[in-house]
Amino acid sequence: MSKITFRADDELIDELESLDASKSEAMREALRAYLESARDADPDSLDDLVRQRVDAIVDERLGAFTPSEPQDINVNIALEGASDASASTDAPARKTETAEAETDVQTGSDARKTCAQCGEEVGSEHVYCPNCGEKATRRVFCDCGDELRSDWVFCPSCGRRTPAADVLDGA
Repeated sequence: MSKITFRADDELIDELESLDASKSEAMREALRAYLESARDADPDSLDDLVRQRVDAIVDERLGAFTPSEPQDINVNIALEGASDASASTDAPARKTETAEAETDVQTGSDARKTCAQCGEEVGSEHVYCPNCGEKATRRVFCDCGDELRSDWVFCPSCGRRTPAADVLDGA
Protein backbone atom coordinates (compact mmCIF):
# COMPACT_ATOMS: atom_id res chain seq x y z
CA MET A 1 0.00 0.00 0.00
CA SER A 2 1.24 3.51 -0.88
CA LYS A 3 1.35 6.36 1.50
CA ILE A 4 -0.48 9.65 0.77
CA THR A 5 -0.12 12.75 2.91
CA PHE A 6 -3.04 15.17 3.36
CA ARG A 7 -2.91 18.67 4.66
CA ALA A 8 -6.00 19.80 6.53
CA ASP A 9 -7.06 22.67 8.71
CA ASP A 10 -7.74 22.32 12.43
CA GLU A 11 -11.52 22.02 12.03
CA LEU A 12 -11.19 19.05 9.66
CA ILE A 13 -8.68 17.36 11.99
CA ASP A 14 -11.09 17.80 14.92
CA GLU A 15 -13.89 16.17 12.88
CA LEU A 16 -11.62 13.27 11.88
CA GLU A 17 -10.62 12.64 15.49
CA SER A 18 -14.27 12.53 16.54
CA LEU A 19 -14.90 9.54 14.20
CA ASP A 20 -14.65 5.93 15.49
CA ALA A 21 -12.35 4.87 12.63
CA SER A 22 -8.74 5.89 12.32
CA LYS A 23 -7.76 8.95 10.35
CA SER A 24 -6.21 6.80 7.63
CA GLU A 25 -9.33 4.63 7.31
CA ALA A 26 -11.62 7.71 7.17
CA MET A 27 -9.47 9.32 4.48
CA ARG A 28 -9.40 6.07 2.40
CA GLU A 29 -13.20 5.81 2.54
CA ALA A 30 -13.62 9.49 1.64
CA LEU A 31 -11.19 9.16 -1.27
CA ARG A 32 -12.92 5.99 -2.58
CA ALA A 33 -16.35 7.64 -2.34
CA TYR A 34 -15.09 10.71 -4.16
CA LEU A 35 -13.48 8.71 -6.98
CA GLU A 36 -16.54 6.45 -7.40
CA SER A 37 -18.90 9.41 -7.55
CA ALA A 38 -16.69 11.04 -10.19
CA ARG A 39 -16.70 7.80 -12.23
CA ASP A 40 -20.47 7.39 -11.94
CA ALA A 41 -21.22 11.01 -12.76
CA ASP A 42 -22.13 11.87 -16.34
CA PRO A 43 -19.34 13.91 -17.98
CA ASP A 44 -22.00 16.32 -19.32
CA SER A 45 -23.46 16.89 -15.86
CA LEU A 46 -21.50 20.12 -15.39
CA ASP A 47 -22.72 21.36 -18.77
CA ASP A 48 -26.27 20.41 -17.84
CA LEU A 49 -25.94 22.18 -14.52
CA VAL A 50 -24.64 25.34 -16.19
CA ARG A 51 -27.35 25.16 -18.87
CA GLN A 52 -30.08 24.80 -16.24
CA ARG A 53 -28.70 27.69 -14.22
CA VAL A 54 -28.44 29.95 -17.28
CA ASP A 55 -31.98 29.05 -18.35
CA ALA A 56 -33.27 29.84 -14.87
CA ILE A 57 -31.51 33.23 -14.83
CA VAL A 58 -32.78 34.09 -18.33
CA ASP A 59 -36.35 33.13 -17.39
CA GLU A 60 -36.09 35.20 -14.23
CA ARG A 61 -34.83 38.25 -16.11
CA LEU A 62 -37.41 37.92 -18.89
CA GLY A 63 -40.16 37.83 -16.31
CA ALA A 64 -38.77 40.91 -14.59
CA PHE A 65 -38.48 43.11 -17.70
CA THR A 66 -41.43 41.97 -19.81
CA PRO A 67 -44.57 43.89 -18.90
CA SER A 68 -47.68 41.75 -18.62
CA GLU A 69 -49.93 44.34 -20.28
CA PRO A 70 -49.25 46.96 -22.94
CA GLN A 71 -48.38 50.29 -21.42
CA ASP A 72 -49.26 53.79 -22.56
CA ILE A 73 -46.54 55.84 -24.18
CA ASN A 74 -46.30 59.51 -23.29
CA VAL A 75 -44.55 61.83 -25.71
CA ASN A 76 -43.66 65.39 -24.79
CA ILE A 77 -42.58 67.77 -27.53
CA ALA A 78 -40.71 70.93 -26.61
CA LEU A 79 -39.83 73.50 -29.25
CA GLU A 80 -36.76 75.60 -28.68
CA GLY A 81 -37.41 79.28 -29.10
CA ALA A 82 -41.16 78.74 -29.15
CA SER A 83 -43.19 81.50 -27.56
CA ASP A 84 -46.79 82.55 -27.24
CA ALA A 85 -48.92 83.69 -30.19
CA SER A 86 -48.73 87.38 -29.24
CA ALA A 87 -45.01 87.48 -29.99
CA SER A 88 -45.57 86.34 -33.56
CA THR A 89 -48.21 89.03 -34.14
CA ASP A 90 -45.81 91.74 -32.94
CA ALA A 91 -43.12 90.73 -35.44
CA PRO A 92 -42.30 93.34 -38.11
CA ALA A 93 -43.30 92.67 -41.69
CA ARG A 94 -40.76 91.17 -44.07
CA LYS A 95 -38.69 93.58 -46.10
CA THR A 96 -38.83 91.51 -49.27
CA GLU A 97 -41.67 89.53 -50.71
CA THR A 98 -41.51 85.77 -50.65
CA ALA A 99 -41.97 83.50 -53.62
CA GLU A 100 -45.39 82.59 -52.24
CA ALA A 101 -46.54 86.20 -52.43
CA GLU A 102 -45.30 86.58 -56.01
CA THR A 103 -47.36 83.70 -57.34
CA ASP A 104 -51.04 84.41 -56.95
CA VAL A 105 -52.41 81.60 -59.10
CA GLN A 106 -50.99 78.11 -59.00
CA THR A 107 -51.87 75.19 -61.16
CA GLY A 108 -52.74 71.82 -59.68
CA SER A 109 -49.26 70.43 -60.37
CA ASP A 110 -47.56 73.41 -58.69
CA ALA A 111 -49.82 73.41 -55.63
CA ARG A 112 -48.69 70.03 -54.28
CA LYS A 113 -45.41 68.15 -54.48
CA THR A 114 -44.43 64.74 -53.21
CA CYS A 115 -41.77 64.49 -50.50
CA ALA A 116 -38.64 62.76 -51.78
CA GLN A 117 -38.06 60.97 -48.47
CA CYS A 118 -41.45 59.73 -47.27
CA GLY A 119 -43.73 60.20 -50.31
CA GLU A 120 -46.23 62.40 -48.45
CA GLU A 121 -47.87 65.22 -50.42
CA VAL A 122 -46.40 68.59 -49.41
CA GLY A 123 -48.14 71.89 -50.12
CA SER A 124 -46.21 74.66 -51.85
CA GLU A 125 -46.45 76.82 -48.73
CA HIS A 126 -44.30 74.32 -46.79
CA VAL A 127 -40.54 74.66 -46.72
CA TYR A 128 -40.22 71.34 -44.84
CA CYS A 129 -42.31 68.17 -45.12
CA PRO A 130 -44.83 68.19 -42.24
CA ASN A 131 -44.58 64.40 -41.99
CA CYS A 132 -40.82 63.70 -41.85
CA GLY A 133 -39.12 67.11 -41.77
CA GLU A 134 -37.25 66.72 -45.07
CA LYS A 135 -36.62 70.04 -46.83
CA ALA A 136 -39.32 70.29 -49.49
CA THR A 137 -38.12 73.35 -51.37
CA ARG A 138 -34.71 74.65 -52.21
CA ARG A 139 -35.45 78.20 -51.10
CA VAL A 140 -32.46 80.13 -49.79
CA PHE A 141 -32.63 82.61 -46.92
CA CYS A 142 -30.14 85.24 -45.81
CA ASP A 143 -28.83 85.43 -42.24
CA CYS A 144 -31.15 88.40 -41.70
CA GLY A 145 -34.17 86.18 -42.47
CA ASP A 146 -35.18 87.47 -45.88
CA GLU A 147 -35.59 85.10 -48.79
CA LEU A 148 -32.99 85.31 -51.55
CA ARG A 149 -33.44 84.56 -55.21
CA SER A 150 -30.85 82.41 -56.94
CA ASP A 151 -29.71 85.23 -59.26
CA TRP A 152 -28.97 87.77 -56.51
CA VAL A 153 -25.37 88.50 -55.56
CA PHE A 154 -26.26 90.61 -52.50
CA CYS A 155 -29.17 90.56 -50.05
CA PRO A 156 -31.35 93.62 -50.75
CA SER A 157 -32.16 94.02 -47.04
CA CYS A 158 -28.79 93.79 -45.31
CA GLY A 159 -26.29 93.87 -48.19
CA ARG A 160 -24.58 90.58 -47.33
CA ARG A 161 -23.00 88.62 -50.16
CA THR A 162 -25.04 85.51 -51.09
CA PRO A 163 -23.69 81.99 -51.64
CA ALA A 164 -24.73 82.26 -55.29
CA ALA A 165 -22.40 85.26 -55.75
CA ASP A 166 -19.34 83.04 -56.16
CA VAL A 167 -21.05 81.04 -58.89
CA LEU A 168 -22.34 84.14 -60.65
CA ASP A 169 -18.91 85.86 -60.53
CA GLY A 170 -17.28 82.81 -62.12
CA ALA A 171 -19.75 82.74 -65.03
